[in-house]
Amino acid sequence: MNLADKILALLYDRGELTAAEIAESLRQDEENIKLTLKGMEKEGLVLEKEKGLLFKKKVFSLTPTGLEKANKVKEDLQNKANKLMTAIQQGEDPQVIVQEYADLIPLMMAMSLIDMMMLQDLLFIDFMNF
Repeated sequence: MNLADKILALLYDRGELTAAEIAESLRQDEENIKLTLKGMEKEGLVLEKEKGLLFKKKVFSLTPTGLEKANKVKEDLQNKANKLMTAIQQGEDPQVIVQEYADLIPLMMAMSLIDMMMLQDLLFIDFMNF
């Protein structure tokens, strides 16, 4: 799943967010997020607007086209989250699971698609390898 798809899924789940909030949720560099959002804006997937009276901030939201695509991305992500949880429950090798799903776990956690308690063993393995 590419960064734009991750952003679409997060905006679908949370609504309007700043680039910094997106970066924090996805554990990505904010500049990378901003560049990706600019491209997504050109594609007509997201819309940037100012929000707030005294403390203005720029937030991003989905356009109707972005909403349609985000819905498909979220369904795909939900299926992957279900596969991840099944793999954990069936006792598959934690190192293999972490390698396969590592880039999606922060997004799945941000969207509450996976049970944190189930990840406990995986996170321990992941930290031990670094």
